Amino acid sequence: LHVPNSYLDSCGESFMAADGGRVKTPGGHFSDTGVMAGVCRHDRVIVWGNMWTPGEQQFYALAIIDFVMAQLPVDWRVGILYDVGCQIHRSALKWNLVPCWIPRIVFGISVFHAYGHQWVCQLWYHPRKSDSWGLTDGE
Repeated sequence: LHVPNSYLDSCGESFMAADGGRVKTPGGHFSDTGVMAGVCRHDRVIVWGNMWTPGEQQFYALAIIDFVMAQLPVDWRVGILYDVGCQIHRSALKWNLVPCWIPRIVFGISVFHAYGHQWVCQLWYHPRKSDSWGLTDGE
């Protein structure tokens, strides 16, 4: 990882969407609490799934990434822009999650969410700071 853990810790603590303690939907009335989708750069839905826990848990994003990567040729490189892409990248490396596709992925943070991250995190994960993304903004 290029970003020190102390900065990534700070990024991870600052996001309300990832906070499982913040409940927006009463669990007693609804079995699903939201939806999460994987889309291509043209905003076409590739895969989507129901969320059933409070907060955007990382396993939702990892499941979508795993599904998409399984459908693609093994020599393709894939860019993943996600609101907390730095946290997904860190978790995948730290816990050795699906190591077969980590070398094929370029992680980034969608443009409008990048400014909520630490400055160092923005330097590594902002799509405008990398030549991998072109003008794709991830929104």
